[in-house]
Amino acid sequence: MPMRLGYVNLHRPPYFLGAGSAEAPAPGATVELIRDTAAFAGCLVVSVRLPPLRLRQALDHDDIDAMLMDASDADLVNYALPQTRNGKLDAERAVRMYTVVFVRAGDEIPLDADPRTYFSTRRLGMNNGASLAAQLRAQGFVIDDGAQDGARNLEKLVRRRIDGYAATLVSPTHMDAFIAATYGKQLVRLETPLRVHNFWLGFSKRYYERNRPQVDAMWGWIGSHGHTRFVDLVDKYQKTPD
Repeated sequence: MPMRLGYVNLHRPPYFLGAGSAEAPAPGATVELIRDTAAFAGCLVVSVRLPPLRLRQALDHDDIDAMLMDASDADLVNYALPQTRNGKLDAERAVRMYTVVFVRAGDEIPLDADPRTYFSTRRLGMNNGASLAAQLRAQGFVIDDGAQDGARNLEKLVRRRIDGYAATLVSPTHMDAFIAATYGKQLVRLETPLRVHNFWLGFSKRYYERNRPQVDAMWGWIGSHGHTRFVDLVDKYQKTPD
């Protein structure tokens, strides 16, 4: 069956390009990664672009079949996700991601500072709809997730409206060249990531039951080739003006 892929309707280069319901001709690194994954299993992908906070609801209601999700073991109750023999989420069949924090160089924060300690009393910016925002708020962090994308958050950082910007990247250094070229010595990256975590390709249980061999093949491909392919795609989009 064709796979209805849900992803954000916001412009967030290099991962998602274009805004609104229509897919951009060059849709972004994340969309291409999932298309490559589906192609390995012989599946056609149909894109469904939605506001970030509606994606899980759409998957719950079978309005979409799949989405890339920042999942936890609790999500195994509601969604089809790759599992280990012990019934836990399988990190070997996921895409590894890094959330790093950019700060103002003028604040003279030690680059080896622990971001969780430093930002326990300071305002941390994140993209609107980031799943990590709710998790950190519940832990007592002051999170500003009013801006839609990295460009707006970096502007807020320069203007001192936030004290740091947390960006989720395919590798810790992937924004360094852009930051240096755009902001010179104004901004720097803390060396310790705020979080090292995984994204899984999650499916509705109904779609998985009907397409189990294809979904298992996709998860296997992500485990074997996903990270390398994702890095290549991010590099491609960063070299191409959006």
